[in-house]
Amino acid sequence: MSANPEPTDGLGALILANGLADKLAQRLGAAHKALLDIGGEPMVLRVKQAVDACPQVRHSVIACLRDGPVAQALRGQVELVEANGGSFLEGIEHGFEAMPEASRVLLVTCDMPLLTPVAVTEFASQVLASPEMDVVYAMVDIALVRKAYPDAHRTAVRLREGSYTAAGLSAVSRHFVENCGGKLMEAFAARKSKLAMARLLGWDFLARLAFGSLSVADIVRRSEELLNCRCRAVHLPYPECGFDVDTPSDLESARRAFARANGDGS
Repeated sequence: MSANPEPTDGLGALILANGLADKLAQRLGAAHKALLDIGGEPMVLRVKQAVDACPQVRHSVIACLRDGPVAQALRGQVELVEANGGSFLEGIEHGFEAMPEASRVLLVTCDMPLLTPVAVTEFASQVLASPEMDVVYAMVDIALVRKAYPDAHRTAVRLREGSYTAAGLSAVSRHFVENCGGKLMEAFAARKSKLAMARLLGWDFLARLAFGSLSVADIVRRSEELLNCRCRAVHLPYPECGFDVDTPSDLESARRAFARANGDGS
């Protein structure tokens, strides 16, 4: 990756819209989930609008597959970074190349159309308050999400402090991506296989997780061991950060909520 200009403490933001159509897009006959309509705009642009309204974010780009559906739909409208492959890591690497001034980058999933500037700003402030951290990831109390979006089905993890769902916001440092990206890909690849997760995390750790006997500090400590970096978990009080569009019912919920928030619905 380019070393010039010298990175500063400024934050970049990378909206992740990699790959081709997922199961939801295929089911709905869409070219890509990121392009699903929310209030007359592609969902990914709703996400970018919230990110761009955050005063701490100096530069934002959308990561997508080179000449893929997102690139074809949005090229010339917004700044894109197009990767030859659809891998998670390649998109991040290209994002840092496009934002050489950024020492750290917010990673934002493309399927959070209800994301608000206040939520992004709160998370960005937490990231900037911990300049020594290589990885910062956000969690949301699952009760907040279920109260705000009762029709949505979210996966939760029970910890000593309560039950949480992962937010679609995280942050990584340039140093981490350049030196530990392989470890990140290993963890990302293992996320959908119980056996792979067991090999990565250990059976004892998974058992404690299943019984709710782990704390947030335990999760952070294990993450630091696996990724060989400094990590921090942030609790966000914004349910929209824990709501993403994975099913047709999620999409309808998002459209209704967006309409209400913008005075277009009852």
